[in-house]
Amino acid sequence: MKITILLLQQLLITSVQGLLISSRGIVNEANLRTIARAVNGSSRQDESQILETKQIYLLSDGTGATLKQSIEKSLKQFSTVDKDVQTRLFSFIRGEEAAARIIQKAKQRDAMLFTTVADPMLRIKIQRMSELSNVPLVDLLGPSLDGLSHFLGQSPAGQPLKFSSMEQNDNKRATLGNAYYRRIEAVEFTLNADDGQRPWLLKEADVILVGVSRSGKTPLSVVLSQQLGLKVANVPLVQEVPIPKELLDVQTIDPQRVFCLTIAPSELKRIRNSRLERSRVKEMEESTKSLLRDEESSTISNYADRNYIMKDLMYANDLVLKYNWTKIDVTGRAVEETASYISELMNERQLIVQNE
Repeated sequence: MKITILLLQQLLITSVQGLLISSRGIVNEANLRTIARAVNGSSRQDESQILETKQIYLLSDGTGATLKQSIEKSLKQFSTVDKDVQTRLFSFIRGEEAAARIIQKAKQRDAMLFTTVADPMLRIKIQRMSELSNVPLVDLLGPSLDGLSHFLGQSPAGQPLKFSSMEQNDNKRATLGNAYYRRIEAVEFTLNADDGQRPWLLKEADVILVGVSRSGKTPLSVVLSQQLGLKVANVPLVQEVPIPKELLDVQTIDPQRVFCLTIAPSELKRIRNSRLERSRVKEMEESTKSLLRDEESSTISNYADRNYIMKDLMYANDLVLKYNWTKIDVTGRAVEETASYISELMNERQLIVQNE
């Protein structure tokens, strides 16, 4: 490969040199050096493409902590993986649709997939989808469960362990019972703390979502509470409305638990326009204009105006920088993917003690 590149370099330089001699009678050495640098840069780019970073996707129906630790220990057996391999964890994946999206992404990026999934039917579907997509798959949990099932003469429960360690009440309840009641309590809390309601609850939240209107705070809150058992509060960021003082109390609110959702202006404008059309605000604006007979009159709402949207997003970004919150771009992201990413960040920051 290198010999071929060197030959191409020499041929190109020789050709250019001939052209310069024929056109000017002399060779411009500075030009030749510039061309040589360009060719060398191109060859280095080709080599870097050959040695591009490999992707490993980790799919788990739980927190993924065990899976991640296992892969990290395995990767340490290889000398150059720190620069050549990147891992990405997708936790709490318990549905075929969510798994299919991850497999599709793995195919697009030529990634390898490792899984720990307890549900036998979902394991089979993931294996089949991976085969059809030509995505290399390693199932770390399935063979262990099959072996234990044969040895013990019992069928596994086929259900992932959940946030039982977060449950502080009634330690006598079974693990799955803990998880169930934890989710019920989390959903009730999330509904009560939605859209900035009851700001005094913020100090009890596991996760606090903030963001401009229509950035997807409520759907994400519901997924985090239903699937992960997290108590989630969300607070809208509106330029004209002061932020709840409880949110800025560093004595009770850890900034690492606060996540600000941001979104591309064009996408936000589309969503807000759709919202206005459904609420028939635009029709009211047009009626008001006709009554006033003033085509240049200001609209009732600047909610979907691009300039207002840009100011909204800049206002949110300024707050992120000021209070050291974590910003997450949700543009084009599925709600489940964002939930998985937040779970991964929470685990990395050791903000939640969990057992997988």
